[in-house]
Amino acid sequence: MAEDPYRVLGVSPDATDAEIKRSYRKLARQYHPDRNPGDAAAEERFKAIQAAYEAVGTAEARRENDQRGRMEEMFGGGGYQGNPSGGGFGGVDLGDIISQFMGGRGTAAPGFNFNFGQGFEGRQTQQPKSEPTEPSRGADIEAGLDISLEQASDGTQIRFSHRRLKLCDKCRGSSFGTSKRCAPCNGTGVETKGSTLTVKVPPNASHGQLL
Repeated sequence: MAEDPYRVLGVSPDATDAEIKRSYRKLARQYHPDRNPGDAAAEERFKAIQAAYEAVGTAEARRENDQRGRMEEMFGGGGYQGNPSGGGFGGVDLGDIISQFMGGRGTAAPGFNFNFGQGFEGRQTQQPKSEPTEPSRGADIEAGLDISLEQASDGTQIRFSHRRLKLCDKCRGSSFGTSKRCAPCNGTGVETKGSTLTVKVPPNASHGQLL
């Protein structure tokens, strides 16, 4: 995980732009390679200071850094997980959601992990549909399903509900981190969207088979 740029620069998150710049210049002079010839630790520190200032040195960069931090705090840095067999929740890639808040667009391809009665397991990865308006895709989404040993032997089709996070249709994420309250998303900037997926398990599925 990247270092907190505010911590690297020795300022608080509510520091003014002038305070950030002043601290950056002081630290950059202190750890500049020309002042510390042959000092590898000072060189690495200088690089970290440069990276930190790039992250929060301008108003736009700082806004994006702070919004990313709030998103990571909101979602715990590990995405949203659930149990499809119990209620139909799939995982959500945090980076994909953040990219939408930063102005990018992406898709997530769901994958499926199966637990067959006696411990058989498999996985199917569904590639996203090609859409010219979406230049990138998010990480695969995995969901656990239970089927019987007989179903694993004979083959079957499993239908289950799947939910993912998406930007709120009303506020388009603008209410997140502000005093503004949007009713559909309750000020989180995101909503859940549900869909039903059908997964085909071929006959004689074996332990660890990639579907």
